[in-house]
Amino acid sequence: MDNTLIIIVLLPALLFVVGTDLLYRRIHNLLILVLLALWLVLPFACALDMGPWGDLSSSELFDQVVYGLLGSALVLGIGYGLFCLGRVGAGDVKLMAVVCLWMCQTNQMAFLIVTALAGGLLALGLPLLNQIEHYLALRWQHLGAAFPRLGIPLPVVLTDQRPQGIPYGIAIAIGAFYTLFVPIHS
Repeated sequence: MDNTLIIIVLLPALLFVVGTDLLYRRIHNLLILVLLALWLVLPFACALDMGPWGDLSSSELFDQVVYGLLGSALVLGIGYGLFCLGRVGAGDVKLMAVVCLWMCQTNQMAFLIVTALAGGLLALGLPLLNQIEHYLALRWQHLGAAFPRLGIPLPVVLTDQRPQGIPYGIAIAIGAFYTLFVPIHS
């Protein structure tokens, strides 16, 4: 399977997530909906022998879609429980579920494991992450001051309402990039 289309779609989206989650602790619903809509186009592109699933038979395509939906639904269900307990953000859960769709059945488990490991490493390096986050927020604030017409809002990490915890969008992006660029299964 060719991951080029997946990389072209996910790379800029997840880089945007890293920036917004780091500085504003927010993952935009519109981005998640766009990723979901683009994923829904993949089975139809397969009928035209296009996209990463272009070489799949109809039964293999059906398996990809069904297992993708099952894995994503499982992530969404467990994530919702963790959200209700206040352990993760809703944006993190939705993003992780949508990225699970893009990972296909062969990469979903690897994606989840690598994401969990990346989240653990971020937790261990939280003091350093906070310093990096503060530095980048100051640079972003200076950019907004230099170009006021851009309307760049003040990063939430520089306010009194600075959220605690890990910006898990970073771990999700690391998990997705690692899974796409480093084949860890046969």
